[in-house]
Amino acid sequence: MAFIEIDDDLWNLIRPLLPPQKPPTGRPRSDERGLINGILYVLSTGCSWTDVPRQYGTKSTTHRFHLLLSTQGRYDQIFALIRNQGYDLSQLDLSCCSIDTTTIPGKKGDC
Repeated sequence: MAFIEIDDDLWNLIRPLLPPQKPPTGRPRSDERGLINGILYVLSTGCSWTDVPRQYGTKSTTHRFHLLLSTQGRYDQIFALIRNQGYDLSQLDLSCCSIDTTTIPGKKGDC
């Protein structure tokens, strides 16, 4: 299965729901569309964050952005808006999602 980046229509729906940029001091955030594509790349291919293609941003920046979206509940907002707008979710193929089992603690002792 080949990874397909999000199209312009989907990006135009997602962009307003992303967290605002930091204050103008310091370095601006990386390309947000690239970060979203990097997150979707990891989720759809099952690779680790260290294997995110450089074109989407660094592994740490992509992962931090994913954590930010998760903790702020932005994914719920994004998917609710996509459903409400009637976007064809089949264009966003997440049928093969993976989870990194190194972060799941195993049971100790008798099960």
